[in-house]
Amino acid sequence: MVDDNPSAPETESAFGPVPEKPEQTEEQIAQAYDVEEFLRDVIDPELGINVVDLGLVYDIWMEGEKEAVVNMTLTSPACPLTDVLEDQAQAAVVGNGAATKLTINWVWVPTWGPHMITEEGREQLRALGFSV
Repeated sequence: MVDDNPSAPETESAFGPVPEKPEQTEEQIAQAYDVEEFLRDVIDPELGINVVDLGLVYDIWMEGEKEAVVNMTLTSPACPLTDVLEDQAQAAVVGNGAATKLTINWVWVPTWGPHMITEEGREQLRALGFSV
């Protein structure tokens, strides 16, 4: 999830291009991994699986002292749950002290698909009765 490649191609968000990730220090990379762990507490209300294992989190990086930036998508651009997920993410990341600020860039490229679900996410979905 946390991509160490600062020269990754620019991603499109709902509001235009997302700025490129700046080069990260070892400390920032470690902080981004902590943010990712707290994002596992953010549960997609429709599927009941966390957003990391669903493959909705595309990239995480840190800016400044402890400001987290997350490129994230939804299972569908028409999903009405962005506010719910943003609130959960703020509570999980900022509320637990992993960052002082969280910015979520809602991105649509690449398009999310079931192939992006992690094996852990697939196991969770199968336990809920989904066929994946």
